[in-house]
Amino acid sequence: MTTQGTPLPVPIDGAQLPGSAAQAPHSAGLQDGLLLDLVTGSGSVAESLDTLARLAAETLSQAADGPVQCAVVLDDGRHTTVAGTVAPVRDLAALDMELGEGPLTEALASGLPVAANHLSADFRWPQYRRHPRSAGYRSILAVRLRLDDGGQSALAFFAARTAAFPQALVANALGFADLASRSLRLALELREAKTAAADLRSALESRTSIDIACGVIMAENRCSYREAFGIMSKASSHRNIKLRKVAEDILDQLPDGAPRTHFDQ
Repeated sequence: MTTQGTPLPVPIDGAQLPGSAAQAPHSAGLQDGLLLDLVTGSGSVAESLDTLARLAAETLSQAADGPVQCAVVLDDGRHTTVAGTVAPVRDLAALDMELGEGPLTEALASGLPVAANHLSADFRWPQYRRHPRSAGYRSILAVRLRLDDGGQSALAFFAARTAAFPQALVANALGFADLASRSLRLALELREAKTAAADLRSALESRTSIDIACGVIMAENRCSYREAFGIMSKASSHRNIKLRKVAEDILDQLPDGAPRTHFDQ
């Protein structure tokens, strides 16, 4: 990685830049705190990414002793989610991914930090480079977050001043990225597990309602389970509603109302 022609050492196989060990927030307590921030109070992945971008911007702004904005992209292999502290950096991150050209694209491809400390004199990314300057940013730093196979993510930091990301600040950003990578992996795993559990619960609830309704039809019509299920399926098709809704309507008509199951406890 270079900044206006001056080479910066980059980490190889997990090695850190000089000074990064002292500056990087690696404690388990901070990781637990970041993980909780990403999971609690977030109803969606996009909200978790918004939280991550805000915390990243706050961390680097304190280290830089000046304002830094942050955007984060997450590609889970199906679609790309973009979040950021302010609309301009979200738009710039989305444009970077759309063009396939820019600091985020380069950081994701190489796995190395990418700094542009003098955008006015930087001739990389011919389609992209004019857009951050037009938005008022003079320096950009992108660092990759290391996720499991099938997903990739990166942070992009934006500053209005020139030469905003010297070597020491790159080291700080790498330290935060290491912490954020571990926290984001866990947060995504927890969210996936919760979604799977909710889907399973919904499927079991649907199946229970259908089975009980079939039992009601079997008792009333002295028919088999297969015949009862066929009656419900025809009603579902005729009324153009889901089979579960047909079952619930049948159960609601019972003298004592729909029976309670262990899912309702």
